[in-house]
Amino acid sequence: MTALPPEYIAYLAARDAQRADAVTAVLGELTPRERHLVHDAAVMGYVRGRMHPKGEPMPKDSVIVAEVIDACLALPDLYPGTHAIWEIATTAPTATEEPTP
Repeated sequence: MTALPPEYIAYLAARDAQRADAVTAVLGELTPRERHLVHDAAVMGYVRGRMHPKGEPMPKDSVIVAEVIDACLALPDLYPGTHAIWEIATTAPTATEEPTP
């Protein structure tokens, strides 16, 4: 096998550093709540993707999103961001309810 030229290796290292800096910049701009949600969706999406049978067609985005949220809700201690939103959604008064003083 032929070794890569040093210039190419330096370029690849620089691009790796640029991508890492971009990730850090995006994560730094997120609120704690947004970071929790990105974490929950990314981790569970990865897990669910790894579980998908090879050769089977991928489901539609809406099905994937529903599966990921369902899986996150099943493990609230591991995915607290999603669980917190579920708690808000299920305990907040509806538009037709009067708020309690």
